[in-house]
Amino acid sequence: MSESLQPNGVLKGVKVLDFSEYIAGPLAGEMLADLGADVIKVEPPHGDFWRHTAPVAPYESRGFMGVNKGKRSISLDLKSPGAKDVLRRAVLSADVLLANYRPGVAARLGMDYATLSAINPRLIYCENTAFGSKGPYADRPGFDLVSQAMTGIMSFEGAGGVPHPIITTSPTDLSAGMFMAYAVAAALYHREITGKGQYIETSLFGAGIFVQYRPMFAIERFDRANREEMLRDIRAARAEGKRADEVTAERRSRGDQLRRGNPYYRIFETADGYIALACLNNRLRRAAAGVLGVEDPRLAGDQFNVEQLGPDETLVIGELIAAIFSSRPTDEWVDLFDAAGVPSGAVKMTAELFDDPHVEAEGFLVDLEHPTLGTVKQANTPVRMSGGETGTRRSSPALGQHTEEFLGELGFTGDEIEALETGGVVRSWKRGA
Repeated sequence: MSESLQPNGVLKGVKVLDFSEYIAGPLAGEMLADLGADVIKVEPPHGDFWRHTAPVAPYESRGFMGVNKGKRSISLDLKSPGAKDVLRRAVLSADVLLANYRPGVAARLGMDYATLSAINPRLIYCENTAFGSKGPYADRPGFDLVSQAMTGIMSFEGAGGVPHPIITTSPTDLSAGMFMAYAVAAALYHREITGKGQYIETSLFGAGIFVQYRPMFAIERFDRANREEMLRDIRAARAEGKRADEVTAERRSRGDQLRRGNPYYRIFETADGYIALACLNNRLRRAAAGVLGVEDPRLAGDQFNVEQLGPDETLVIGELIAAIFSSRPTDEWVDLFDAAGVPSGAVKMTAELFDDPHVEAEGFLVDLEHPTLGTVKQANTPVRMSGGETGTRRSSPALGQHTEEFLGELGFTGDEIEALETGGVVRSWKRGA
């Protein structure tokens, strides 16, 4: 292993076996690598399936590369009898294992926690599934889009109307991956105290519920009756063959009116683009109104008093603020709001961020050298620590790029490695092959 490619971070010396695929588990592995862990991505002969989604080269895709930087890769056929010794030695050497098998699959492969913890009782085994292992959905497959649908994220984003998925990123995948990394770090600390490993479980479904801190929160004395009324309406509509959004239109309309009635947390069109204005208290709203030159009686005191204006007056002041914003270019408005201490920002295209001076100054993008595709630019960890370096300098690996290297570290001889390759147990990447 080339030490110079990994940060001298707080997790230096921690070895992680990453058997996971797609997004959540790989992101967890990447986050651990960014803190200095030695993460070995263990892939089947065909590689992580995410390698093959919209590929830019054989076995390489942007999606795969985006959540697998900082890792080494070995290719191991777990279905081959010859893989058992490789797996045993790897588990004995490991501190952490990441997996995302559907319930029952790990046991069939001899990869379940009970089997592997018997080999290494200090092993921390972290598994992510679509729905968890206990409930009626446990055996169902699922990806981020399904979790967004079934946890209500789509309906909430669509304001109760036509479901609106979040497609620019994968909220349940990414949050589940972050929870995995967070739990692994806690388990490593616990192991320092007790000397024992443990089993950790997360799920896309559970993560999707947790991140909805507003919609998945109810003050029962205020909210229960309204929720039960809505559920009755939805059940009745479905019994009549109607869609739920057809009977929630009135509630949706009330919600839209409330959103339109608050012009201090919104996107506005300017003379040359768009600006986000984000005021979450009346002190900031008053400052924003001062910059805009508008009088708004709702801003007196500490609470945004919507009852100070009727519906028509609310509409008028909202249209007035929109018209004022359209009179100046975005940069002028940002300068004025900055001077007044009001949070605002230009709506940017992602392409603009590759040359953004703040992104460069903070090191939020990093240049990495990929073994087959050359220089790649990608998001760097936003974490900075005084006790250790952060941010790997290793790109995502080619499939099986480090097979021979890692097997050598496990004590296999050159002849044994060659026999494993010849027998199809492992696969090694050869530059230019």
